[in-house]
Amino acid sequence: MEKIPPEIFLEICIHLYVKDLYTLTLVCKLYRKILWTKAVSIQKVWTCSRVLSFDPILPYPSLPPSKFMSEQEYIWFTLLADKCSICKIKIEKKDLFGCRYWEFSRFCCKECIERKTVSISYIKMTMPNLPKELLECLPYHKRDEKLYWSDDLHSIKAKYYSFENKQERDNWVKEKKEEVNEFMDEIYKYKWQDQYVYFFPYAFNVN
Repeated sequence: MEKIPPEIFLEICIHLYVKDLYTLTLVCKLYRKILWTKAVSIQKVWTCSRVLSFDPILPYPSLPPSKFMSEQEYIWFTLLADKCSICKIKIEKKDLFGCRYWEFSRFCCKECIERKTVSISYIKMTMPNLPKELLECLPYHKRDEKLYWSDDLHSIKAKYYSFENKQERDNWVKEKKEEVNEFMDEIYKYKWQDQYVYFFPYAFNVN
């Protein structure tokens, strides 16, 4: 790398497929440090790599990254992740789309999502005094009923009760609600993108 001018190195990276570009980040700490930054020039490298990697019949992911994700995070989440982020078990290709939980920004197998989330009915039963507004501060996955990530619930609950000043707590709740509403609105199009590909018969034949 010391013998390659930075601009030449980045020009080379632009022409790599995402799997090769990711592999390059594993070669050494220097490559990883460069290619995992959020600098505009590096984001463009990953964008070019993502577009280059498009399948000609089914370009995915065709949407640009969410404002809540960098290109690297987006590419990993949509194209490279194939193991549960909790138990690390490899997930079969046909099940990949069903294991991507945009609401939690996590890639999970069915067993772990059951273990790591709590339903709204369970919360009402075990935490009857939990302020209703607190749940509005958390993203949720909707199945038969709303599911919340358990660790996030306990974390935000602790934060909520840490405020001694009611006005400060109310301001924090207002900000969190706005943040979550924006986030849930934002990820809707990415969930739709996944559903479109999931129901496209060709999807499971893509290498």
